[in-house]
Amino acid sequence: MATGRGRRGRPPIVDIVDLRRQAIGVVLDRGYEQVTMADIAGEVGVSVRTLHRYFPSKADIVWGGIESSFEALRAAFETADERLSVIEAVRSVVMSVFDQQVEDLALTRIRLRLIATVPELQASRSETFERWREQLVAYVARRLGEPEDAITPVAAGAAIQAAMLRALAWWAVREEDASPADVVAQALRGLEKVASL
Repeated sequence: MATGRGRRGRPPIVDIVDLRRQAIGVVLDRGYEQVTMADIAGEVGVSVRTLHRYFPSKADIVWGGIESSFEALRAAFETADERLSVIEAVRSVVMSVFDQQVEDLALTRIRLRLIATVPELQASRSETFERWREQLVAYVARRLGEPEDAITPVAAGAAIQAAMLRALAWWAVREEDASPADVVAQALRGLEKVASL
């Protein structure tokens, strides 16, 4: 006999890419600081629990989706051409990782624009963000033959990552035809040019 209750058990699997796209649309419309996870869940038609299952925090909606890039980055650094300068090798690695990350450029621009303009998002950098920095430091340390906790690899890795992030933020707030990868490559070439002066 029917009880009038909905289907029990695990909810159907959600397309995380579509869910993120819809959630970011809500964040963009309502404002990151103003909107809550409950607001987002209601707007996209899922329960708050389901939303939290895919995105543990509001910041994960914007920052998330780059987790798969870490393994690609690690693998690319393992086979990086060491005949190149450190910066040029990093540029080549980053370009190869970007080429593997297929995402709508309009959505990428929105996500990066939010990160560039919302202080709370900048302060809540994802674990993947930190793991990217660690890989940059490890690569620089290997090339220099120094320990990973030595000042030069730590500072150089942080500087390279900062240059990449500023390039992405610059791209996000402009209507440039260049791809994010091209802008990052240009920034890294500029960093190497300045370092050689």
